[in-house]
Amino acid sequence: MVRILGPVDVVGAARPFRRAWTLDLVVYLAMHPGGVSGQTWPTALWPDRVVAEPTRYSTVSAARRALGQDAEGRDHLPRCAGRLRLGASVATDWAAFQQLALQDGAAGPRAWHRALGLVRGRPFEGLRAPDWPVLEGVEASVVDAVVQLTIRLADHLLALGDGRGAELAVRRGLAASPYDERRYRLLLAAADRQGNPGGVESAMDELIAVVGGRVARRRPAVPLEAEALTWVHPETAAAYQALSRHHGAGPSAHRHPPARQAV
Repeated sequence: MVRILGPVDVVGAARPFRRAWTLDLVVYLAMHPGGVSGQTWPTALWPDRVVAEPTRYSTVSAARRALGQDAEGRDHLPRCAGRLRLGASVATDWAAFQQLALQDGAAGPRAWHRALGLVRGRPFEGLRAPDWPVLEGVEASVVDAVVQLTIRLADHLLALGDGRGAELAVRRGLAASPYDERRYRLLLAAADRQGNPGGVESAMDELIAVVGGRVARRRPAVPLEAEALTWVHPETAAAYQALSRHHGAGPSAHRHPPARQAV
């Protein structure tokens, strides 16, 4: 299995990817299951230079040896004269995530939880050639899918009154990318559901740090300065003010704030 939902690696390979660029090649092919031409993948891996044919050939051969063979003795990276593609025996955590995210009905929440369990950190971390996932829009699509599923699961758990479960779901999603305020609004609501006003303050501190502010707090009981609240989306500021114990008596009784509006 090629894993891209965090630091890139391959589970079940025959041997380590010691030769430079071989792991990058396998990741690139894994994200292009239809295969790629002999001109496409070298441009993605080496966008600023032309690589000699022997280097391309040896990189493919080293990747093939590292991946090894399936149970029937077939190469995971088949030899071909045309398009280069991985064999059907090679899976990805991204494909598994997508399948689980599609589940609905009574089995949906459990599948969503399993999908978020595949997220280990920032997608595509550790690539030697990190530009192609950005330029091709692949990284943005992956991150957006993680964000959307995080929101869906956290909303579901909050509706059930499970603040701790919602917090864990949001934390898993934030591991992929911290730049989406909708999830911080859910984190505020999750802390409130648990009767944890200090958690509300901590969640807001995290967001302020992400958007680049420096707040001298501090003691946990000190509310955010009014200026700091101007650094975040108005919905986030309103949610914080409504839930912070400094603007009311303990955890609020109202529904958690909406999280679906894009920021």
